[in-house]
Amino acid sequence: MTDDISSPHAEQCGSGRPGNRKRRVLRLAVALSALAVSALLTTGAAPGRHAGADLTCTSIGRTFQDGNTISGSGSIVSPCSGGATLVIQRSRWYGWEDMATVNFNGRHSQTITYNCAGTGVHDFRTYINSQHADGSYEFHESNHISANCG
Repeated sequence: MTDDISSPHAEQCGSGRPGNRKRRVLRLAVALSALAVSALLTTGAAPGRHAGADLTCTSIGRTFQDGNTISGSGSIVSPCSGGATLVIQRSRWYGWEDMATVNFNGRHSQTITYNCAGTGVHDFRTYINSQHADGSYEFHESNHISANCG
């Protein structure tokens, strides 16, 4: 196709001057770029904040019951650092309820327990939520158990 005035395409688009097609294409490219950036900002689909975005800095252990005690564990692993929150939760009709919480810093393992005596039958889980020194976040969830606590 050509951009001259005699082109049937130029007549259909209302473009009688050479260069209008290039400007339309440029405007379209700018508009699409703006949409792409907007989508990234509103969906949180931005790339990770550190070069090793697939690096796992925290781990979660298994949740288990021993009598009326629900236990779990989690850790911050080397070479990472920062802080973490370890939580035991029980399932309720409205979602997960925090039953025990412990915050810790540095590279080590942490255990957490909850005395569930008299609370009945619930599903429990442990999760770890951490913010690392580079500002990135990480979340892991343990297995779920059904516990009868009387």
